[in-house]
Amino acid sequence: MSSFHDIIGQKEIINYLKGALSNNQVAHAYLFDGEKGTGKKMIAGIFSKALLCEKGGEEPCGECHSCKMAESGNNPDIITVVHEKPNVISVNEIREQVVNDVQIKPYSGKKKVYIIPDAQLMNPQAQNALLKTLEEPPSYAVIMLLCDNKAMLLSTLISRSICLSMRAVNNELIYKMLTEKHQISDYQAQLATIFAQGNPGKAILLSSSEEFLELWKETHEVLTQISVMDEVQIAEAAKEAAKWKDQKNDLLNLMLIWYRDVLLIKSGGNSEQLIYGEDEREIIRQADNYSFEMLNKIILLIQQTGRRIDSNVNFELAMELLFLQMKGT
Repeated sequence: MSSFHDIIGQKEIINYLKGALSNNQVAHAYLFDGEKGTGKKMIAGIFSKALLCEKGGEEPCGECHSCKMAESGNNPDIITVVHEKPNVISVNEIREQVVNDVQIKPYSGKKKVYIIPDAQLMNPQAQNALLKTLEEPPSYAVIMLLCDNKAMLLSTLISRSICLSMRAVNNELIYKMLTEKHQISDYQAQLATIFAQGNPGKAILLSSSEEFLELWKETHEVLTQISVMDEVQIAEAAKEAAKWKDQKNDLLNLMLIWYRDVLLIKSGGNSEQLIYGEDEREIIRQADNYSFEMLNKIILLIQQTGRRIDSNVNFELAMELLFLQMKGT
């Protein structure tokens, strides 16, 4: 069974929740705010199990009847709100699954827990219905809102909840998780860690994503061959790049990191600091061939291309111009 020890980062939140458990100061409503992949669902699940654990500690024991039911997803005192439409949680769904149900006392535990994933999808009517419950909640009720963007929630709903915002996780912790727990190769783990930007869930997805690896493979070919490519090959490379339009940020960031590695070596940096360590030889070669002015210009061109694409410039043409400019520097 998962415990708080399995959470990557988020020490402040975990310590707060443990303190609430040990001091018997559990609130009626918690709002876990942060982007997908930061651990909201996992923390809420562990906290729910601990609240109902028959041993009453800071962690779910994993051995009592309540914990075993929770682990199998069959604890009747832990209710996860579901919704039919993908982009909205209706007032009827909140009424049926929370407002009306909360009047029924727990089946066996001292608490009855409601978890509302994607709480930002509740329409105003649903939020107002929930608000009435939060104003006078039964003593046994604990409601957990999992939210990607709390700005979409009513201020009155936020004010009646304990707001716990997920923080970006240290890269070293994410890298360690990928290599030790998920047995990801050093190179893939480092790449996924950089791109995850402090999001452990995203790092796990990227490290095992065939699509992301294919994107890197095609980008890598351009980065290593651009100096010898002719105009026909550049046009073809831009056409290939166009299929990654929806991953525009990842594509351009892969390129930016490459040239920052080259700039690092050009500046006399240690090769151990390279993100693309497996390409050390090629990066050193490019550092010898490019001037500081050329490298800074390429980095600027990549950044400008991103802004041009955001302004609805044709993606393929923008990439072709970028490649031609990179070759001509």
